[in-house]
Amino acid sequence: MNYCKASLLDLLAIEQLEKDCFPTEAFNRRLIKNLLINTKSFIIKATEPTGEIIGNIIGIIKKENSTSLGRIFSLCVLDDHRKNGIATSLVQHLEEEFYVRGIKKIRLEVSTHNNIARIFYERQGYQATTTIFRDYYHDGTAAMVMRKDLS
Repeated sequence: MNYCKASLLDLLAIEQLEKDCFPTEAFNRRLIKNLLINTKSFIIKATEPTGEIIGNIIGIIKKENSTSLGRIFSLCVLDDHRKNGIATSLVQHLEEEFYVRGIKKIRLEVSTHNNIARIFYERQGYQATTTIFRDYYHDGTAAMVMRKDLS
């Protein structure tokens, strides 16, 4: 497995990956393109030796109360490749990107109905907060905020 930053050449493949992982919540091509060219965001891809992208993670650096923090915006791995440590490696690579840039706090949102994702993030050291965003997803599902302090 290879992990590296995605480029504009990966735009269509990442768009398809988003559609495969999140049929109702997939990011559109325009948003993905903006994320790929924005200096405050990173898309790290996981590729097979053939070059096929089988997973990615999107992170953004945000300013909040005059402090920079990292945000995991999206994480997806194709079904056939799950349970192989790819998501864990993607999270670790993104955390390294944040750390190198001096980011010490990371935040993410996860569906209140997605226990698998919540448990996954807890295993990565993320903690649930009391913050809940109602009607966060297109289907009206709420999202809980999780956070992690990098040491």
